[in-house]
Amino acid sequence: MTAVGVLGLGAMGHAIAARLLGAGHDVRVWNRTPGKDDDLVTSGALRAETPADAVRDGEVVVTMVTDPPALEDVLFGPDGAATAIPDTATLIEMSTVGPTAIASAAERLSVPVLDAPVLGSVPSVETGKLVILAGGDRAVFDRHTELLSILGTPIYLGPSGSGAWLKLVNNAASTATLVALGELLALTDRAGLGIDAVLEGLEAGPLASLIERWRPRLKGEDQASYFRLALARKDLALVFDEAEREGVDLSVAETAAARCDDAIAAGLGDEDFGAIVPFLRR
Repeated sequence: MTAVGVLGLGAMGHAIAARLLGAGHDVRVWNRTPGKDDDLVTSGALRAETPADAVRDGEVVVTMVTDPPALEDVLFGPDGAATAIPDTATLIEMSTVGPTAIASAAERLSVPVLDAPVLGSVPSVETGKLVILAGGDRAVFDRHTELLSILGTPIYLGPSGSGAWLKLVNNAASTATLVALGELLALTDRAGLGIDAVLEGLEAGPLASLIERWRPRLKGEDQASYFRLALARKDLALVFDEAEREGVDLSVAETAAARCDDAIAAGLGDEDFGAIVPFLRR
């Protein structure tokens, strides 16, 4: 049994806390908005009043927050976790915040840090099928592989920041691909081609796995929200910041961001980011 403090109980943080709790670990939780931990507490989690309280005497601290400012606040703000993390603990940062935020946090903390953002959504957590993209010291990763494997498949990618880089690249590539598909499906719609025939044709090519996975959402049949469009757009902003630091032009991703902005302006920000496809088809 590992003592784990989970900071941030949005959809993913809540699911991670529940999964670890169900596996028999000692889980202490904190969230900025009260009430999101009621069911977890009923199931045996301990409620912390502050981030610092959530991590005292812990062996692992998991952060799953919205963006770099939220991470900064939860770690280094008033009653932040940084003041109370035991020297023997490890911070496993599972949010999508980018390598610059990871480096900034790691420089100021006295404990090892793994950047371990995830590919997948709440159902993936619940079934233990997340893909966890990890960066940091290899020995630290190996020490926590068993714990991470409760949530899914951990993949070690290299030094600190590697996981954060690959998560941003994955999200940017996914959003840009969906925008391209949405625009091209609008074209085949106007050409009078049936959507089922178009998807069958695309599935015969290099987009096979994407079409298989996304067919219900590409057709506008799956209305569930697994990853909000507003968060996908936030991640594009993060990758643009990192690209500017590296002197790289991301013109395709910038076009995708503009299409996302159009959809968000139309009120789709809280819908799944796959909603960009039916939006563009319209």
